[in-house]
Amino acid sequence: MNNVPSGLSRRNLLKLSGGTALATFLASCAGGGDAPGGNSGKIVVWSGFASKEAENWFRTNTLEAFNKEHPAVPAELSVKQFDNFEQQQQTALAAGSGPDIVAAAGPGPLREYAAAGYLLPLDDYAKKLGWNDRILGWAMKTGVIDGKLVALPTNYESMQIFYNPATMSQHGWTFPKTRAEFEAICREAKAKGMIPVSAGNADYKNANEWHVSVFLNHIAGPDAVRQALKGEIKFSDPVFVDAMEQARKYFVDGWWGGAVDRYFTNTFPQQYQQLAKGEAVFNITGTWGLGEIGPFFGKEGGNDAEWAWGAVPSLRDGVPEDVWELAVGGTNSINAKSKNPDAAAEWIDFNMSDPKRQGRALAEANEPPPPIAMTEADFPADLDKRVSSLFAAFSSATHVGYTTWTFFPPKTDTYIIEGWEKLITGKLTAQAYCQGIADAFGPELAAGVVPPLPD
Repeated sequence: MNNVPSGLSRRNLLKLSGGTALATFLASCAGGGDAPGGNSGKIVVWSGFASKEAENWFRTNTLEAFNKEHPAVPAELSVKQFDNFEQQQQTALAAGSGPDIVAAAGPGPLREYAAAGYLLPLDDYAKKLGWNDRILGWAMKTGVIDGKLVALPTNYESMQIFYNPATMSQHGWTFPKTRAEFEAICREAKAKGMIPVSAGNADYKNANEWHVSVFLNHIAGPDAVRQALKGEIKFSDPVFVDAMEQARKYFVDGWWGGAVDRYFTNTFPQQYQQLAKGEAVFNITGTWGLGEIGPFFGKEGGNDAEWAWGAVPSLRDGVPEDVWELAVGGTNSINAKSKNPDAAAEWIDFNMSDPKRQGRALAEANEPPPPIAMTEADFPADLDKRVSSLFAAFSSATHVGYTTWTFFPPKTDTYIIEGWEKLITGKLTAQAYCQGIADAFGPELAAGVVPPLPD
């Protein structure tokens, strides 16, 4: 039996918990004392769950497993609600207490915690516990602020295309690798009354930046994005203006979501249903979609449809065909006031080790893997091969791109999301939109708040 992970997706958790991409939102806090860790000889783990089944899985496979390895300072579970987790944490940190482990919604928000002095440097733990050798180098760098390691990423993400092989076969199409091939399919599909790319932000406005990240890296190209993030070129340069104009035209022509107005009303379930029914050809989303798509296909979806994935093609001559965007969905740090920092570090280490355990977590609980080197052999035999092959392909990527939510500073990222809607509705030109990105980015680059780039 092929097991496709199911559970909360990144977009749901972003809305509920303030940003972490984990199916369980983890932090460790004092066992009832005012200061983190207190003197209780244990760490209390805060976590929220999508279901009782998810909680039971966590207790057995994470909590109890950790305690067997670390009996001297065991972890104790305290179940929290997603909707006010972030507020509780911020309030407690401001009061000088709070969790031993500070969770942040990726590198952008992480900087605010670091600036407030809430985070303990982790460089010594990285050496002691071997994190530099185990964790992917680009992911480690996202936790470095002002030359100090202050966080580890909890998982990693990328973007890919979902499609229905039967739909492709019915119309005589093969999966595209170039702009010409992709546009030929989209043009023909639109002429047939189909939706070339199912898309919409009705459920989650920040989905805008998923598409912008794809357009930046697959039209402008990852080299140009990297140069702009380093300040070597500007986001208002022609390579970006041309990319955004090409993307705007895709939307105006109805290739994304069927029409611009429909983009604002299309829900995520509708997008997957359109794919399963053969009404849409492609769906471009993140790796978190692996935990969403299954219920709409096959027996569970009341049909005989199947899904498959492919890499987003090059959408401009000169851009590699196999670019994988890099993204971090959340980070964990140690509270600077923790009285049990060694135990907190061991907890973080436990959740970043043993690739086979991480593979089981993905298969059984939809826990996205942390950014450690993994091969298909690390995933359980009954895990759907489409899932394991995707993560294996991503982890061995030779050409990488840069997502807006991981590598762009916060004010620039906010403008990208807000301004995108003005671009596709005709309220901004591509030139004006790109100039707005450049205007937001310049001061943040000067202030040194642009997240570090991978080597």
